[in-house]
Amino acid sequence: MLSKDFLTKQIPVLKPEDSGGFSLSQMEDCKLKHLPVVSDGKYIFLVSEKDLFLMENIDNPIENISIYAPLVSDKASLLEVLRVMSKENLTVLPVVSEDGNYLGAVTLSILVEKLAEATQAASNGALIAIEMNSQDYDLSQLSHLIESNNAKILSLLSYPVLETSKLTVLVRIDLEDASPVLRSLERFNYRVLYYAQKEGLADDIMHRRLDELMYYLEM
Repeated sequence: MLSKDFLTKQIPVLKPEDSGGFSLSQMEDCKLKHLPVVSDGKYIFLVSEKDLFLMENIDNPIENISIYAPLVSDKASLLEVLRVMSKENLTVLPVVSEDGNYLGAVTLSILVEKLAEATQAASNGALIAIEMNSQDYDLSQLSHLIESNNAKILSLLSYPVLETSKLTVLVRIDLEDASPVLRSLERFNYRVLYYAQKEGLADDIMHRRLDELMYYLEM
């Protein structure tokens, strides 16, 4: 997924001759803290709400208010967009062509939406969080263990826990009942931090198994 696939042209762009007051009102209307400044189709810089509040006279043009111009190309990946927006704490990130033409922008809300799609956040499948030593992480082994229980991995994310030097792996699977996978993970000494599955499913399964046990005890 590249930036050109999810950028938007719906947010307003500012011109260098626009006043600080007008720029601030545009931000307020869009509920954004940044807006791109464009001249003759070229991206010039990104103005922030903070820049506008620091102006001596809000009626002055914004042409010299900033030289800060973060951007990504139209071929930037979703993760690159995430990296830049997170590092720079942006609500808007301009997307430009190779020759500097402004193509559109990625907003924070769009980024969250695309990350949710990429990680299958809305899936009905179970989510399992596993903790392990970094040197013990073996993707092929972990995948084989999960898939041997007739489960498919919908998404997998890993991140280091700085306080413990451990690695946390988040796995989304297509099964609503994660019990078979959890048992296998425990059998192979994986430490499951937590898991989430369809609400009420675990209780339903527990009651059904208890009913089955009582049935056989009564025979």
